[in-house]
Amino acid sequence: METTKAVYQMIEGELTRQLFAEATDLVYIFDTQGNILFVNRQFEHLTGSGQEVFYGKPFGSLFGEAHLDTAWNNYAKTLQGETQQCELCFKNTETLYEHKTFPLRDDKKNIIGVMGIARDITARKQREEGLVSLHVFIEKCMVEHAEKLRAVNEELVEEMNCRLRLENELKQTVEKHQKSMNGLVQTMALAIESNDNYAAGHQARVAQLTRHVAGEMRLSKDRIDKLGMAAAIHDIGKASVPARVFNKTEPLTEREFAMLRSHARTGHDIVQQIGLPYPVAAIILQHHERINGTGYPLKLTGKDILLEAKILAVSDVVEAMSFPRPYRQHAGLESALVEISQNSGILYDFNVVHACLAIFNEQGFRFEQEPQANMRLFEDVLVKV
Repeated sequence: METTKAVYQMIEGELTRQLFAEATDLVYIFDTQGNILFVNRQFEHLTGSGQEVFYGKPFGSLFGEAHLDTAWNNYAKTLQGETQQCELCFKNTETLYEHKTFPLRDDKKNIIGVMGIARDITARKQREEGLVSLHVFIEKCMVEHAEKLRAVNEELVEEMNCRLRLENELKQTVEKHQKSMNGLVQTMALAIESNDNYAAGHQARVAQLTRHVAGEMRLSKDRIDKLGMAAAIHDIGKASVPARVFNKTEPLTEREFAMLRSHARTGHDIVQQIGLPYPVAAIILQHHERINGTGYPLKLTGKDILLEAKILAVSDVVEAMSFPRPYRQHAGLESALVEISQNSGILYDFNVVHACLAIFNEQGFRFEQEPQANMRLFEDVLVKV
């Protein structure tokens, strides 16, 4: 009885009444016998009954059967001085509340009752459930997408492997085609030289020099390779010229010179029919053109002549003057270098002449004295094919 009075005195305090009146949560107080001593006005909104209806009743009457044991256990532990927290529904309602209970003490620290605060956590639970559902949904999507990504990745890996296989096959095909093409080029070179005993090795030596000059001028590997191919067969058109013309020791007639000069266009037409890569045929066609327009067969001037053809023209002149021919005297390498130096910027491209002179004078380049160079090259190609 004394404890009940102490509780009422606490409740009747002005500050306490003010706090309970303004509280938006449900507030209740039980005595140490388990009876309800106080509920705030929020209970009227919950139950529709006045506060006085609850006073003196067992606190268990506030809770449904499903939550009664939890309520009693929570109450008992609070009487032992422990602050408790649990989730309970009040009687005749499915609204879930979070309950926090505290022991009430008098001035001597004796427990005189239990005060509880209940907060509606329905919205919070709904948010939590929504988050859980969202988490499950996201996890499910991640699993599904992971499976799809795995499948896509496997397809990409297979596609990459397939492309690699195709690239390797294409590379092998290109290499085989290149070897066959090289073999064809060397065969044509041999056919030409078989007509002209004095010119044996001429095209191989010219090809050797053109590659060095083109390298000195920093041309790309692809351009150097195509220039080397053109140089190796630049006289292929001479196959249409009778052998007696090449091996004639007395001066050539105008008609015979005309026959020789036709070889540039004939060579171009042959190579074009074979289908060698651009600009091999054009290089062969232009290798006797001169930058001042005095060359043949088209009388082209500087800007209209391919750089590769300009390189071939200088290399052809240097090699031709360095080795003997039946229809003219052997001038020699020094005379050949003087020729291109004196006519630099007139007949021959200045930059090409500069690179060619650097090859000989600074790098010490000299022609290989090997008349069967093309035959050896051809045999190597055949072995590789």
